[in-house]
Amino acid sequence: MSRGKHTRSGPRHAQGRKRAQPEATPEAQDESPQQASVEPPAPQPAAESAESAVGSDTSADERRVPTGDEARAPRRRRSRGDKDTPHRSHSVAGGFIAVVRGALLGLLGLVVAAAAVYGLVLGVNAFARWNERRLSAQAAAAAVRGKDNLLVIGVRDGQAIGFIALKADRASSRVLGIAIPDGAFVEVPGQGFERLGDSYVQGPEVSKDAVSNYLVVPFSRYVVVSADAYQALVTKQDVSGLMGKVEATDLTASARADLTGYFASVRQADVWIVPLPVKPITVGDQSYFEPERAQVADLLLQWWGVKIDSRKAATRVIVYNGVGTPGVAGVAAQQLIRKGFQVVDSGNADVFTHKQTLILLYHGSQADAQAVRSALGAGQIMAQSQPQQVTDIIVVIGADYRPPPGAKESSSTP
Repeated sequence: MSRGKHTRSGPRHAQGRKRAQPEATPEAQDESPQQASVEPPAPQPAAESAESAVGSDTSADERRVPTGDEARAPRRRRSRGDKDTPHRSHSVAGGFIAVVRGALLGLLGLVVAAAAVYGLVLGVNAFARWNERRLSAQAAAAAVRGKDNLLVIGVRDGQAIGFIALKADRASSRVLGIAIPDGAFVEVPGQGFERLGDSYVQGPEVSKDAVSNYLVVPFSRYVVVSADAYQALVTKQDVSGLMGKVEATDLTASARADLTGYFASVRQADVWIVPLPVKPITVGDQSYFEPERAQVADLLLQWWGVKIDSRKAATRVIVYNGVGTPGVAGVAAQQLIRKGFQVVDSGNADVFTHKQTLILLYHGSQADAQAVRSALGAGQIMAQSQPQQVTDIIVVIGADYRPPPGAKESSSTP
């Protein structure tokens, strides 16, 4: 009985001794089968169960359950380890490094962004300077080409009866010219397609621009003569006394003296003035003359060196009045013509409420649109995707457009 009490009261120690001494003792062998069957099985400690899951070949010493100070010692070590573990030190150091790395990357991003903005500013300024030089070069080239060109306007009772586009061909000591009837149907800046004679109603400057736009040849100077002097020039082919019959002109005194001397030196046989090749057309009760483009192209090529394809290369522009100010489209068209653009039409926009000038780019490059904006001093460029066969650029004049000083606006709406 004493052995049975001992076995039931201390199963953990009994099991511990059994593991430490695997061979059965004589006392264990003498136990009766009845006692062994009555006693409940000893519960397995948690540590032993965990060790049993690892493997059955673990030694008894390794499976021994610590007691007393041994059981408390690991808890003290774990408590101290939680306070200053090397893993936490590494985490703090890694976090500091990450913060420094992030700051450096942010600083690098700011430097790159600043460099990009600086480069963009330099690029925009460089393009503006290049475009300004290009426009200046174009204007200078046009001035050189137009230096020896002169538009002669025949007038009777304040109405233009005809125009002669003259060229002083100093290289061959000749005077070449094309006589254009007042009924020639051309694009008149600010008025659309009209009789060329109607351009004179707005002044000789508009007539100059209309002829320059049609022939794609710059005419920057003009003289106004009487109808009789005009007819004599066409029929007699004599320019010797032309400058003495001038009634109005924009020539400077030195330029007028230069042309007077040159015209006096040219023989009558070397004066070639031919009529503009045209075909008559009638619109309602009005008669017009439509220029024969192919034949005109031959004259332009032979006398001015302008090829027919150069006309196609010229940027075509339509100008619409989007504010309702009378004549503002015509003024803008004149500015563009003098910068080398070809104005193919002008008129009124659908509404007069445009606050900003629009530059609608259909064909060509952004540089062409930028040149239009530079010539007008205003305009928002908007690229268009739909096809357009008539023009390359459409300009709708808005309230932000300011005509140049001294510009003469017509009484008509465009």
